[in-house]
Amino acid sequence: MNSDPVIEVRGLCKRVTDATGELTILDGIDLSVHAGSSVAIVGASGSGKSTLLGLLAGLDSASAGSVRLLGHELTGMAEDQRAALRNGSVGFVFQSFQLMPHLSALENVALPLELQGGITTREAFARARALLERVGLGQRTGHYPKLLSGGEQQRVALARAFVTHPAVLFADEPTGSLDAATGHAVIDLMFELNRFSGSSSSGAGSSAGGGATLVLVTHDIDLARRCDAVVTIEAGRRVPNALHVDSPENVREAPEAGRV
Repeated sequence: MNSDPVIEVRGLCKRVTDATGELTILDGIDLSVHAGSSVAIVGASGSGKSTLLGLLAGLDSASAGSVRLLGHELTGMAEDQRAALRNGSVGFVFQSFQLMPHLSALENVALPLELQGGITTREAFARARALLERVGLGQRTGHYPKLLSGGEQQRVALARAFVTHPAVLFADEPTGSLDAATGHAVIDLMFELNRFSGSSSSGAGSSAGGGATLVLVTHDIDLARRCDAVVTIEAGRRVPNALHVDSPENVREAPEAGRV
């Protein structure tokens, strides 16, 4: 695993104001995530997990503190600058899949490559088709999302997330809308694709010597236990992990505070 951090967070805070006044969603989060690692963010509903993920990915702006993603300070960046940084270097998987309903499975997976540019449509479709075959959907490339099951839609979403060989993959409850058996199959596939992306990618964004860095928000204990480290959020603060660990090869606390 590469020791260089791909995400560095110091004193991260997020506050919003509503009719009742100012509400603190995140308060004083410190965190480092190193290239090639996998990190699960866990906590109760409303604890600030998804807000933290959005800040790490540059989808939202912090109220205070700093976030460095892939060596770039996000604080003060305009949204178009953050989007340019994410393009091709960051992948996303969501609980609700977020597929384009008017595009086929093949077109959904090829879309990030076409948006990234520097590649012909023919090559984009060839790479998309290869990934769909890898996730077991080689016979479903022409199907639209409404014709696919939830598990199939999430497999399309995984293929789309990995098609650009991202340096970092963010996933927000990737198995939350799936039944247990399908969810476990998607977990296996996500880690398999991660290994594949690291060994075969020639893109500059990929982590050296391994797959993408994985940062996951999840309620799935089995998924959290497969990650290298767990970050527990409680009422907007990072707290020591309470997750039971069966063996040190599963979930473990980071060796020093604020670092995973």
